[in-house]
Amino acid sequence: MKVDYCKEDLILKVFPTIGGCFEEGWNVLKNNFLLLLLIIVVSAVIDVPMGYDKMNMLEDDSFNIGLSFIKLFGFIYYILVVTPFSYGADWIFLRASRNEKPQFEEILSGFKKFLYVILSHLLVIGIVGVGFVLLILPGIYLVCKLIFVPYLIMDKKIDPIQAVKLSFYLTKGYFWTIFGMGILSFLIILLGLICMIVGVFVSIVWIHSAFAILYRVSTLLTTVLTCKGIPPGGIKAPVA
Repeated sequence: MKVDYCKEDLILKVFPTIGGCFEEGWNVLKNNFLLLLLIIVVSAVIDVPMGYDKMNMLEDDSFNIGLSFIKLFGFIYYILVVTPFSYGADWIFLRASRNEKPQFEEILSGFKKFLYVILSHLLVIGIVGVGFVLLILPGIYLVCKLIFVPYLIMDKKIDPIQAVKLSFYLTKGYFWTIFGMGILSFLIILLGLICMIVGVFVSIVWIHSAFAILYRVSTLLTTVLTCKGIPPGGIKAPVA
C-alpha cells in the first residue's frame, strides 16, 4: 500500500497498490482458508453445466435445434443461477476482507437481491460487450472500470445504474492498478496450474481476496477523503 498524509486533518490515508492488495489478500486467505476454499469449490461445481455448454459451442452445426436449445438453456442458467451465486461469493470474500465472520449460507445472499443482481450483470455484459465490439482496448478499459459492480450491489442499497456509475467513480485513478492485478492474477493462475488442481483453487481464493481488499480500501478511502484537491485516486507517496 501507499500512503498520503493530510497535515490539516491529521489523517493518514492508505492507497491500494498491486502488491499491497495481494499481500493483504494472502492474509485474508490464511485467516479464512477453509471457508473461502469451500466457496470456490461450490462455485466451480455450480458452473459445471456452463463448461458443458461451452464444449457444445465448439460444434460446427450451428443450425441444430437441439444444440441451439442447449446454448439457450446455458445462457439462462448462467444468468439466473451462476450469477447470483457469484455475487454471493463476492459478498463472502468482502466480509472476510473486513475481518468479519462470514457464514457459508451467505453464498445464497445474491438471491436476496435477485432482481438487482441480474439486471446489473446484464448491464455490465451489455456495456463491456459494446466496448469489445468497437475495439479490444475499450472493452478491457470497461472491464476494469466496472470491476466493483458486484460488490456495490451486495454492499450498498443502490440500483444497477447507480452501481455502474459508482464503480466508475471508485476506480478513478486505479485503472493501471486494476489492470496490473488482472495480469498478476493470470500469472498466479498459471502457477496454480503447475501445482495441479489444488493449486488452482488456492490461486482463485487468493485472487478473489485481493480484489475484495481493493474494493474495501477504495470505498474507505473515498469515505474519509477530506483533504481538498485530492482526487479519488489519491496522491501516491511511497511509504517511508
